[in-house]
Amino acid sequence: MAGKRVNLSDLASDPVLPEARVPTFAEAAPRTARVHQVAANPLNTRDLDADHAKIESIAESMRTHGQLQPCAVVAREAFLRIFPEHEAAIEKAAWVQVTGGRRRAAALLASQPTLDIVVKNNLADSREAWVSATAAENLDRENLDPIEEAKAVQLLVRECGSGKAAAARLSRTPAWVTQRLNLLKLALEVQTLLRSGELPLRDVRDLHQLPPDEQLVELQRRQQPTEPPELTAVNREHSPDGTSPHAPSARRSATASAIRRLGGTPDKIAEALRAEMTSEDLRALANLLLRSSAAANGQDQ
Repeated sequence: MAGKRVNLSDLASDPVLPEARVPTFAEAAPRTARVHQVAANPLNTRDLDADHAKIESIAESMRTHGQLQPCAVVAREAFLRIFPEHEAAIEKAAWVQVTGGRRRAAALLASQPTLDIVVKNNLADSREAWVSATAAENLDRENLDPIEEAKAVQLLVRECGSGKAAAARLSRTPAWVTQRLNLLKLALEVQTLLRSGELPLRDVRDLHQLPPDEQLVELQRRQQPTEPPELTAVNREHSPDGTSPHAPSARRSATASAIRRLGGTPDKIAEALRAEMTSEDLRALANLLLRSSAAANGQDQ
C-alpha cells in the first residue's frame, strides 16, 4: 500500500528564536530572544554595577529554575523613533529592554544564551511614556537608594515638563517629587552617606537650602548630642542661666525636633508622612492616634 504523501513544507518549523523576524508593533505574546539581541535600557537610572549581590542571586535562581518572569521590551524601530540619539548605545540589537534590567544582567552573568521577553511597543508611544514606565518599574518593584530615585524622578520631570505632571505619572504627590529633586542639590559626600544607608533621609530634608560646602558642617552639628557627655547630673542642676534642666525650654526633645523637621504644622506633617509611609502604615498610625486621643479625652472628663 502506498504511503501517505507528505508535504515537506508541513514539516518545516518556525525558527527556534523568532527574533530574526522583523517585529511588528502589535506583538505582545511572550517569546524568546538571544540575550545579545536585547539591549539594556539606556535611560535606566538604577546602578546595576552597585547591585552585584542581588544580580548574582537572580543568576543563581536562573541556573536552577530558569527565568520565572519575562522582561518587557520594545522593538528597535519603536525605541529609535522616540530616542534616535541613543542609537549608538543599543548598537544592532533587535529589542530594547524596558523592565527587567537585573534579569538581563543576571542572564549574562549566568551565561544564559536566551532571555524570555514580552513585546510592549505601546511603552514607546512617547518619550514621556517610556521614562515613566522605567521609573515606575524601579520605584514600585524594589526600592532604589534615594539618589537613584532622585535621578529617575529628575529624568521624568524633564520629559513631562513639570513636577506636577511627573507626580501624576507616578501616582505620587508633587511634594514627594520636590523632595527627591532636592536630594540632587546635596553635596556629593552627603549623597554618598544617603546611598549607603548611614544617613536617614529625614535628616537631610532641608539641608539642600545650604551651600554644598556648608552642608557637612551643619549635618555634623545636628548629629552632636544636645548636651556634652561630660556634663554631670550635678552640673545640670546648676546651669549658668539658673534654669532647671527639666524646664521645657532647657532642652528640645527628639519628638519636638522631628516635628519641626517635618514642617511643624499638621498639614505639613501629614504630607511628609504620606511621602514616606505606606497606606497601611498611615491607617494604622491614624487609628492609634484616634484611640489615644479618645482615651485622653475620657480621662479628662
